Amino acid sequence: MGPGANGPAGPAPPAWSAPSAPPVSRVPSAGWYALPVALVVLAAAGFLTVTALTRDESDAARGPTATGDAASGLLVRLSAGHTYFLYVRRDGSAPFGCAVAPGAGRDRVRLTRKNSSRAADRPGYRYTASMTAPVTGPAVLTCQGTDGPLLVTPDGGARFYAGVASLVALGLCGAAAAVSVLTLVRRGRARRRTRARVAGAAARAARLAAGPRLY
Repeated sequence: MGPGANGPAGPAPPAWSAPSAPPVSRVPSAGWYALPVALVVLAAAGFLTVTALTRDESDAARGPTATGDAASGLLVRLSAGHTYFLYVRRDGSAPFGCAVAPGAGRDRVRLTRKNSSRAADRPGYRYTASMTAPVTGPAVLTCQGTDGPLLVTPDGGARFYAGVASLVALGLCGAAAAVSVLTLVRRGRARRRTRARVAGAAARAARLAAGPRLY
């Protein structure tokens, strides 16, 4: 047996292992941009739908308010099928019958409480009835059962709904912008984290490839 054949073995050389892959950072997919696009499309579709459905009523709602004597008649501008609100003085009596004279003819109108919840307060007046216009254009309205002035104004509910649709559309567009910005920021941060981890892993691999330092 040669010398040192059974001698104590020296320390085992360190085992070098390949560097582990850097953890993958989850980057929000580009599909997240589909959400703000869908919100904008929904806002545009809803706004255009409401605008199309209320276009005629909105035009009529912008019509003028008329005031005059109920017995002798007052000149009003009407839009057929649209609702108009009738007001009398706060201490005046309510009319029980009205008629519209569009020129030589004369059409009686039925007084109802249609859309009365949308009738706005008028200084010095109180809401008393609603009527549906039988004709389009200028006409003379006369009412029986009330004395003093009568105020006639178109139902402005269509403008209210158009305003609500505008606010909802603006809200959806704002939400779409917020989601887009959030997605863009998150994707940018995730990319920076991924680049930093890849660079760190490459540096560790370079140090391992250079081998251990001897002192």
